[in-house]
Formats: sequence, C-alpha cells, structure tokens
Amino acid sequence: MPESQPAAPWPHAAVSTEDAAVDSLLEGLGPVASLPVAGHAAVYAELHDALLGELNKQPAASSPAPGNHRAG
Repeated sequence: MPESQPAAPWPHAAVSTEDAAVDSLLEGLGPVASLPVAGHAAVYAELHDALLGELNKQPAASSPAPGNHRAG
C-alpha cells in the first residue's frame, strides 16, 4: 500500500457467529491490532488451532425428534 493512503481502520465491533465457543475464541483477535505485524502469525496460528479443535469436537448426543424413530 502506498504511503499516501491511510491504513484501513481496525474493526472494533465483534460479529456474532451464534456459537458462544467460537465467539469466545474470536475475542483473541483483539490484541492483534496493537501487535507488530511480525506477531500476527502466532496469534492467527493459535486461533486456527483452537477453532479447529472446536470444530472437531463431537456434538452432544441428542434424542431423535418425535416421529423420527422406528419401533423394532
């Protein structure tokens, strides 16, 4: 980016993913704006690993919806 153009503002408003665990992990991006660029990769790698772990969790067992089970 040329020096004559100002940098884009850092987004301060958090966006909800409607998943409390993911939203909590994304809060870890807050400090990125104040870090030197050289420190960004470590934050992103840690966030990536945490999100991957959350994605790979087994969903809680739920009972089948009424009418969706067959009597044997």
